[in-house]
Amino acid sequence: MLFRQFLNESVSAASYLVGCISKGEAAVVDPSLPPDVYLMAAADKGLRITAIVETHFHADYISTGRALAAQCGAVIYAPSRDDIETDLTGASVHYPHLRVRDGDEICIGNVILRALHTPGHTPEHTAYLVIDTPRSNEPWAVLTGDSLFINDVARTDLVSLPLTGPRVLFESMQKLMALPDYCEVYPAHYGGSACGGKQMSGKPMSTIGFERRFNWLLQAKTAEEFAALMQGVVREVVESVVINRNTNRGVLPLPEGYYSQSAAHAAPAAEVKPLSLSEVQALVNAGAVMIDLRPQLAFAAGHPEGALNITFNQSNLVKRTKMLVEPSERVVLAAEVPAVAQRAAEMLAEAGLSVAGYLNEPVSAWMASGLPMSRIEVGDLSVLNQHAEAADAVILDVRDPFEWEKGVIPNGRTDVRLISLGELRQRWMELPRDRAIVVACESGTRASAAISFLKRKGYTQLINIAPEGMSDYAKRYKTVAPQKLIAA
Repeated sequence: MLFRQFLNESVSAASYLVGCISKGEAAVVDPSLPPDVYLMAAADKGLRITAIVETHFHADYISTGRALAAQCGAVIYAPSRDDIETDLTGASVHYPHLRVRDGDEICIGNVILRALHTPGHTPEHTAYLVIDTPRSNEPWAVLTGDSLFINDVARTDLVSLPLTGPRVLFESMQKLMALPDYCEVYPAHYGGSACGGKQMSGKPMSTIGFERRFNWLLQAKTAEEFAALMQGVVREVVESVVINRNTNRGVLPLPEGYYSQSAAHAAPAAEVKPLSLSEVQALVNAGAVMIDLRPQLAFAAGHPEGALNITFNQSNLVKRTKMLVEPSERVVLAAEVPAVAQRAAEMLAEAGLSVAGYLNEPVSAWMASGLPMSRIEVGDLSVLNQHAEAADAVILDVRDPFEWEKGVIPNGRTDVRLISLGELRQRWMELPRDRAIVVACESGTRASAAISFLKRKGYTQLINIAPEGMSDYAKRYKTVAPQKLIAA
């Protein structure tokens, strides 16, 4: 499981990216930051955002969930209630979404977000238990939204609707306090937010056990005592709440420019051009290198013919592109989410590469259009071992030298080549063309990059070992120190 917290300091709001690495899926909970913040964070880990989850509607910000959904095609999950409507406001959602009810489960690969109805702050308010099923069926964490904060609880005076108020919130706190002590607490706000009291901690996470023992409002034994404590705290009026609430549930129009929010990163040193499919095809036909930024397994299943696979990662994208692309070559970027391709194009342009632009459509549009495409054969560790034992293929290990020291496949009868990805552009001609080449690294990401490079050079018999790699191989099969390889 991948779990990341994002802090929006301007309104003391927290949002979350919850992902399943093995299935390549992710959800964003309570988004308040520009969409590209979440898109880039997910792309960095090879994840596709498939779900956007809201805990409630009224807040001191306009949710960016619909803008994010427009860019990545994710489904919006919202705790919509058609049974609570007044002249002033309500609890129903008026845009496409999937309704969440108490006990519903949202599956993100092997991770489950289980809905826990926790009204009081608002009638629809729903927390989400985070369950990492490969480890346990018990909740590891709870995303409490605007119900339980750190050393405080949510306000109940911002709207006057059924299922709101101190006594309702007290019952919701009992639901949360029934969770195990070790369960981590991640709220939607921290100290400085107008959605809680002045005793909210600036620390944006805690545990159920710690809050049960030290949260001042949770020391109340009865609903009456709880209500008395809450009503003794003077709260500032927040005039924008009803406007935000009705905007976030789709009753009021979104602010002007909502879907074209500015990116969170600094303006690039050079502008990059959005390109249509036909423009990209013309550039590729003229010799430009298309870089497909998707994860290795998605690339293997089908990709534009001749594309290089350099999986998007902000820390190594520039370095790996320079490893495989000649300084004189022009590049064009493509991804399943065009905003990711745009960001990658900006990064490469800022680094001085010759960037022709980026595909302003998903890569899948290339395949759907009938343009030339290709695939890569993928094998698991047993396939790698079979070829090593049979000595019927070249084993190409493209890890870095320090990784080889952890163990490499013994050569003996087997033709084992240690050529790091950074050396491949200078040494690819050492590889034979008359045998299959089985390529391995740590996860298949660099192996896919190497294979896509070799395909551009005319190699055809190529197998990527993914998603496991050599560290996993060493746990099951024999390896040796690189200095023990038999000299060719």
